[in-house]
Amino acid sequence: MFDQLDRREMPLGPVVIDRGSKQLGFFLPSRSRARFARFVEREAEDPPEYRYLDEGSFIVVPGPMPLSEDRYQWLRAPVRRPEASPLRTASLAVMLVAATALIERADRYGEKYPSAEAAWAEEWEGASEHAG
Repeated sequence: MFDQLDRREMPLGPVVIDRGSKQLGFFLPSRSRARFARFVEREAEDPPEYRYLDEGSFIVVPGPMPLSEDRYQWLRAPVRRPEASPLRTASLAVMLVAATALIERADRYGEKYPSAEAAWAEEWEGASEHAG
């Protein structure tokens, strides 16, 4: 998700990775929880699950001089106090829904085509229908 947001130059704030748990943390402006939920719900009929840490939560963030073997690392370090733009919240919600849909589709691919033989069988079936 981070790569897609970055590649498309969508508004993005600080992002941390926890290499031990293989999870990303996206930092949003304060008081963005309700706005983020609304954006996610607008993007999907069946919104994906996510965990939003808010008041009372604790997180571990990398230090200013990370080492390559550190568990916690910045993918995009904060450089100044980020502006409270609703575009950052919207872009993250849009990409969360899009990435979830892509992963679900890839999972269905594995179910539909469990082997090369299954893919070839469907291909041959389609070809014979078009030939006849």
